[in-house]
Amino acid sequence: MMYRATLFVSCFFVAANSSADVIHEPLWVENLSPMALLVALPSQRSADIREGLSVTLHSDIATHFVSQSRSDESVFFDGETQRHSMAIRWGFSSAWEASAVIPITKHSGGFTDGYVNRWHDFFGMPDGGRSGVPEDQLRYQFDSPELQNGLVASSSGLADVTFELAYVSERQRDLQIAYAVGYKASTGDDSDWTGSGSSDLYGVARFSGAHRSNLPLYWHGQLGVTKVGDSPLLGPNKEDWILFGGLSAEWRFNDRWALIGQIDSHSALLDSSLDALGKPAGMLSLGLRRQLGDRWAVDISFAEDIVVESAPDIIFQASIHYRP
Repeated sequence: MMYRATLFVSCFFVAANSSADVIHEPLWVENLSPMALLVALPSQRSADIREGLSVTLHSDIATHFVSQSRSDESVFFDGETQRHSMAIRWGFSSAWEASAVIPITKHSGGFTDGYVNRWHDFFGMPDGGRSGVPEDQLRYQFDSPELQNGLVASSSGLADVTFELAYVSERQRDLQIAYAVGYKASTGDDSDWTGSGSSDLYGVARFSGAHRSNLPLYWHGQLGVTKVGDSPLLGPNKEDWILFGGLSAEWRFNDRWALIGQIDSHSALLDSSLDALGKPAGMLSLGLRRQLGDRWAVDISFAEDIVVESAPDIIFQASIHYRP
């Protein structure tokens, strides 16, 4: 993990020649809450398609603390998720693209609890009881009359791999519109929470564009729906259909630097009285992008749960992009 962090930080501050061919992409943001990450809820991406091979390497560190109990249901998530993913996109024409996302997921007690507790203390923010339990422990537990699932031992491995086929239906100078269908294969292991134990399908519409003035503003958005497969971890009260969407805005300071703000959301995972699982989720992200030459860029960002306890307390994120 440390060599990855060193690589990202080093690349982020490497000097590079500026180029007019700038990479415009939303931030890679996924809800890494232990049960949400089991569902095919794809991150935002540009609607534009380029012929040839594009690759993105992405890493997340997400810290969790949720403790809720309602009637005969309870959920307790305390731990850390690290997720390292590679996205491969192949534009085999100017309008069609096939892609795959290959993730490795690790659940553990982690090392970030002390930093998050000090952050809450410094700003006088409520912590939902986080400071009252031992730091850096792992315990995921969900109990209902129909289901009892838990994880207390660290685990890691290949998670569920996603495949996608996308088509650009509109390509103008300031606007691109694309439609995509995706399939999440059951390649992870539901016994260690790296996979759901089932496959999912989704359809999504994506939009990308530029502000029609002299403002250096670029935007992206997506709206989609996922058909959720039967999962032993989600249980019989899972929602069969989950809506998801997001908006991203990119402000370019110059050819090298950009500030990106983003909102991502999805509907409830379960038919549940628990807010963390039975209500819509929302995340707000903020990041910086450094352009490295004409084909490379690096992002450093973080995401917060603006709908409290519907997503990790905070996710630290980094990405390296290559575009032809």
